Amino acid sequence: LMNEVRRRVDYVIGATSVTTTADEAVIRGAGVCQDHAHVFIAGARSLGIPARYVSGYLWPGHHEVATASHAWAEAWVNDLGWVGFDPANNVCPTEAYVRVAVGLDYFDASPVRGVRRAGPVNEEMVVTVQVDPVKADADVLTSPAS
Repeated sequence: LMNEVRRRVDYVIGATSVTTTADEAVIRGAGVCQDHAHVFIAGARSLGIPARYVSGYLWPGHHEVATASHAWAEAWVNDLGWVGFDPANNVCPTEAYVRVAVGLDYFDASPVRGVRRAGPVNEEMVVTVQVDPVKADADVLTSPAS
């Protein structure tokens, strides 16, 4: 499914907006990461597979700072639980993916939401995310919650 989404929807910055539906992205044959996630989710759900939208950041590498948000999907896989799929990059998420929110779609898991009440103002929101990897303790990862 992930490969098919990537094949049918090219990654083209500015090709869509936050209101673009999965159907519209497929018809256009172009979109960004949120469109890839929505198309994957629609495909998975049409097959009876529970799927959800994930918003977050993709860590670009050692000592670099993430400045752009990213989106991918998760599907329920029996005996494994929620498994991530990033059709925009055609990979399953790794430790470089920083999850901020999950939901049914972009609007349910938007990383920032709010209301501004004022006249015309020149504003800009800047977000940076710095990831500092740490070595996990195996006991912490495998111990059941008490």
